[in-house]
This record gives sequence, structure tokens and C-alpha cells, in this order.
Amino acid sequence: MSITFNVITPLARFENVNFLKEMLENQNVIWHVITDDDAKQTVEFTESWIKHYVCPNKELAFWERCNNSINWFIETQKINHDEFYCFMNDDDGYDSLFFENLRNYVKDIRSKNNFNEVIICSMERGHNIPENAVHPRRHSTEKLFAHPDYMRIGFVGVEQIFLTGRILLENRLPLDVCGDGMMICYIVRKYPTTYCPQFSVLFNYLEPGRWIK
Repeated sequence: MSITFNVITPLARFENVNFLKEMLENQNVIWHVITDDDAKQTVEFTESWIKHYVCPNKELAFWERCNNSINWFIETQKINHDEFYCFMNDDDGYDSLFFENLRNYVKDIRSKNNFNEVIICSMERGHNIPENAVHPRRHSTEKLFAHPDYMRIGFVGVEQIFLTGRILLENRLPLDVCGDGMMICYIVRKYPTTYCPQFSVLFNYLEPGRWIK
């Protein structure tokens, strides 16, 4: 059985589009890019693996706009029950083999009948806290591990969860600065979850001053 990963990105940092596209183009994913209807810039894609949506968004704080656009996507677009969905903010990253390795792992656990519809990966958070970062963007560099003990608000981020469309359709992101942690904590308590500490997403990979590259 083939395994499809859908990557959802609320896009506001248009300057990062080319990097994100190049990072994903060989990863065999479907990239869902959501921009706001009041955005001052526009973006166009010709690639068949990239889908672009315009969300009517009147929220104010950046986390409200981001979470609202994801909820809008869930409520208005076709969600495939058996495919996986995940969330990549517009300055995050993956290494070049991330999805290949995760896909092979899912195939393996399926073959052993240990398959769960929710997966939590770890998250690397860079080398430095940028000097000009202010609350609530002044995130620590401590690694967030894929482990039940880390499923607490402030210890898990939206980038770490991979879930089937069936589960995605049943959940929403609260319009709160801690909305991602709130949603993930609820999901892992309600649904059987597989923890994959060996795979890490890259938090704020394009944030100036966070990563030494």
C-alpha cells in the first residue's frame, strides 16, 4: 500500500518560498500552501505536486492567523482519510531523506500490524536563540523528543505530529498561542500513537541566527 504525505503550510514569509519548494521537491510529498486573502504579496505554482489555496483570514495575531488557516483548510478542502497530513511552518525544514525514512518506517510497522494513525517525531530547535527574538518567539534550543513524557504544552510543536486524514478531520487547532500543544496533547490521549524519536523535523530552520549552517 502506497503512503502519501501531505504537508500543510500557512505561508506569510514569501521570501522563503523557493527554499521550501527546493527542499520538498524530491521528497515525494504533496505540498498544500495556504495564503491569506489580505496578503500583500501573491504566489503562483505550476508544479502538480503543489496545491495553493487562498484563505479568508481576519485574525490578528500571527498564531491565530496560522491556526485559523489550517482549520479553514480542514473544513473546506478534500481530506483523504488514509493519507498522512503534517504541518510545516514557512520557516521550518526537513533533511533530504526525512520523508523517505519515515515512509519506510510506516511500511515496516504496517507489515507487522503495529500501525497507528498518529505519529510523533522529534524536533531539533537549532543552535542559538536569536538575539532579536522576543516573546513568544524566543524559543529554547532544547530538543523536543518524541516521547509520551514530552506531550505537554510547551514541550511539543505542531511540526512533530503526522496523522491520517481521518484523525485530522476530527480535530482543530485552538486559536491560542499554545494551540498546537493543546491539540497534540488531546490527540495523543485520545488515539493510539506511535513515537519515532529517531526522526527529527527542523524547527525555524530559516530563522536568522537560530541555526549554524
